[in-house]
Amino acid sequence: MHRETETPDTPEKRAQTSRREFTVPGVGVDVVDCARMKLALTRSPGIRKRLFTPDEIAYCEKYRFYERHYAARWAAKEAVCKALGCGLLQWNGVEVLREPRRAPTVRIFGKIEAFATAVGVDQSDLYISITHSELSAVAVCTIRSGEEPVLLPPSPGR
Repeated sequence: MHRETETPDTPEKRAQTSRREFTVPGVGVDVVDCARMKLALTRSPGIRKRLFTPDEIAYCEKYRFYERHYAARWAAKEAVCKALGCGLLQWNGVEVLREPRRAPTVRIFGKIEAFATAVGVDQSDLYISITHSELSAVAVCTIRSGEEPVLLPPSPGR
């Protein structure tokens, strides 16, 4: 006997009930011009130590077109701060980490970590994506809260 309160078991109904529940309370996006980054690095070599962590500097300096990697990291720092809604409280308070064959991750500390903690965001809630070309670097940061983080396998060919 079919009761009126029951709904049929359809693929659509199953998809609705199997969806993961989470929210994205913050999104930040930033674009950095690679030529402007190169100009800043050339004019003021000390800017590296003011804006980037030692590990970020070591990573970027490995590359012939180092300015693209610096620009991508700067865009990521800005995107994280925009997602948090805190402004750039500390230039080197966001670190972009890159493991071989893995997506980049972010570490926050100092004033930015204190702000994030105050608003209930843990660094494990921050997800970033960065890309760069000859001309520009782009980064997106989302803050995700809800279910436990989903660990995805590395992309094929990376």
